[in-house]
Amino acid sequence: MTGFLARPRAGAEQAEADAQRTELTAVEPQSRARGLLGTVEEDPTILARPVPHPAPLVPHPREVSALPLAIEELDTADDFAAISTVAGDLVANGRVAKFLIDRRDAAAPVVRFVNGNYTQNGRTPDAAKYHYYFAQVAYGIPESLDEFNSVTYFTQDKRYIAGTLRTYQLSDSPDPVYGLQFYPQDLIREELVVEAITLLMAKIPIAGARFAFVPTGSQQTTATVADRLADLGAPVLPIDRILDGIRYIPLNTGEAWGYLRIFPPDNDDLSPSDIPVFDELPLDLSVVAGVLTHAVQDTNSHVNLKSKERKTPNAVLRDAARDNPRLAPFADQPVHFVVGKDDFTLEATTDEIVRAKLAEKLSAPLTTLTWQPETALRSFTELASGTPQAAKAAAQRYGSKAANLGFLAHRTVLGRVMDATSPSGTRGYDLVPQGFAVPLQAYQDFIDHPPNSDVKALIDAFVKDEQAGMLAPKQRVRRVEEIQDGIMAASFPPGALEAVRAKLEEVLPGVKKVKVRSSANAEDVKGFDGAGLYDSYAADTTKRDRPIGPCMVEEEDGGDGEVKRKIKPKSVGCAIKGVYASLWNKRAVEERSFARIDQTSIAMGLAILPVYDAESEVAANAVIVTRVLNTDDVYGYSLSVQVGNNLVTNPDPGTYSEVTVAGFYGDDEPMSLSITRFAKPRPDAPQRTEPVLPTERMLELVDLAKRVERAYCRATPGYFDGGCANVAGANGEEKENSLDLEVKILENGHLVMKQVREFGGR
Repeated sequence: MTGFLARPRAGAEQAEADAQRTELTAVEPQSRARGLLGTVEEDPTILARPVPHPAPLVPHPREVSALPLAIEELDTADDFAAISTVAGDLVANGRVAKFLIDRRDAAAPVVRFVNGNYTQNGRTPDAAKYHYYFAQVAYGIPESLDEFNSVTYFTQDKRYIAGTLRTYQLSDSPDPVYGLQFYPQDLIREELVVEAITLLMAKIPIAGARFAFVPTGSQQTTATVADRLADLGAPVLPIDRILDGIRYIPLNTGEAWGYLRIFPPDNDDLSPSDIPVFDELPLDLSVVAGVLTHAVQDTNSHVNLKSKERKTPNAVLRDAARDNPRLAPFADQPVHFVVGKDDFTLEATTDEIVRAKLAEKLSAPLTTLTWQPETALRSFTELASGTPQAAKAAAQRYGSKAANLGFLAHRTVLGRVMDATSPSGTRGYDLVPQGFAVPLQAYQDFIDHPPNSDVKALIDAFVKDEQAGMLAPKQRVRRVEEIQDGIMAASFPPGALEAVRAKLEEVLPGVKKVKVRSSANAEDVKGFDGAGLYDSYAADTTKRDRPIGPCMVEEEDGGDGEVKRKIKPKSVGCAIKGVYASLWNKRAVEERSFARIDQTSIAMGLAILPVYDAESEVAANAVIVTRVLNTDDVYGYSLSVQVGNNLVTNPDPGTYSEVTVAGFYGDDEPMSLSITRFAKPRPDAPQRTEPVLPTERMLELVDLAKRVERAYCRATPGYFDGGCANVAGANGEEKENSLDLEVKILENGHLVMKQVREFGGR
């Protein structure tokens, strides 16, 4: 939230901010005390109360710049609009203005609001962005930045109280709710919340306005004062209730041209020029121009993350329906669709424009993926034996998924149990599963094996037609099914399957149940994560492959509308064929075509490891994205957690995960956990009212993710320009890319790091 406050950094970041202030003030009067932006004596309007004026919702810049920096009182909604800025946090609609309360004289506290639109010489100074620099100007405070943070955020005995006034547009009324809120790590609670809200409400006499206290961290408790807050006219309004009450939630802003398909009957008929409106987001969704859903989406699901990475607009519309007056007139018509922060728009366009826009997207030159020949099968521990950079570089031979497991197993990242000081060593078990990688070359050798020449011919002909744009959707489906059937009936080159079985005996002796996972070169690469495109299959190492007869994939009803794919027979060889065949899934082909990847350059590596529940049942699944999704100025990570083995990335229909923002800035500050939605583990059960995991376990997940991201940054030139020590605490504006980690939590308390990939979306 922007109650998830923007704050200046200490250390190197403070020096940079100091340099920026020096540049700002070079042509301005110098304050005697600070040399910053001018004192009250130099600018007599700086503490002036705004004169009521009819400001529009988004005020004209000239009106904004005429107002002072520090505002005593907000009499009207226009006053708030004039000093507020567009919110850039979890809830896209609304505006925000900061406030700061000076409590140094407890008997006479002083409240001031920050004019976020204040400018000097055409620029917005730090004093209009950050509480600390505002306090220097407005209150002449003597504290250093570190001391200010300590006495403002991390104590109940506060000298200053910093927070934001933020509007939320809920579906129950055309009038906004004004949320009073504090930085997520702020330790403010109970009586001090009442004191702050009392002072603030006296300074915001906006007639008829609705107010609420919005706790942004779990430590901001109000158990003993909730009734008093309600009596003040600011009842407690948790973030999850705000999100539940919002009619429209943009998940990825942008625009698209296509045909509006309201609740399409067959998702396989959708094309890249369609804009479907779904009741609920399907698990497998091919490339489309944009998406609207009636149901809440899991923000960390594969489909949403892919929408962000390929920059297709995606939003939730709670009243989406066939007869929705904003949708119905455009059913099956060509439209221009825009997902904005506050709302979406639809307007009529033409068939010609839709075709032209799609052609424009598909006109970029093809990107050829490179990979290197390799014959050796290597364990993840072997991949981790060199440097972290070398482990990551193994992606050129084994694909990124397998290489990244080697990276995670490195002693300076998560390590092995034998690395005494590593996270695995201190816990007494391996956080990264044992297992091994099968190189990309093994797939190519399989396809090039002379008895499989008919499969190779099918692939070559298909790729030629696909890249020439000659295939209609139903033709594409038929052709990829032919390729997949051919792969399932094909034979391995001499010695290939025997080499896999020998490596199983070496690395996983006695392990009966294994998982054969995809590790394609067209997966987990920069600009194309390939999340959820390919299949993984469980196998029984005691089952021998049939010398004659094809392998088969059977689809079983997993209940609640979910479809489970299983390999038959459940042998290692059939599981490998199943993963190889998944390289040619319809959705994978379409995603690669849309991303302009040369499909003559793709290959499939493998990561083979024990099934995740081999030692204990799965208690929960978690996905951690090392940024706060859908925001620019929020510091922290996004976590999605679900009960049991219901995946966050591909949730069962009718279910959704718990979504939590872990707010933090530096390792020396407390971390907050703000649940923005509780989990719904089963479609026939109500939403939970308690977290899936205890606080200690959530903090552990974040700490491990921080360690991984810092190590990844050091091993990846260009990942982050602000110094790898600071990468975990960077916000969305500062960090171009982030990581996507998948974790399983077992009932015996162990964690299993399933994978890590780089994520380029926001």
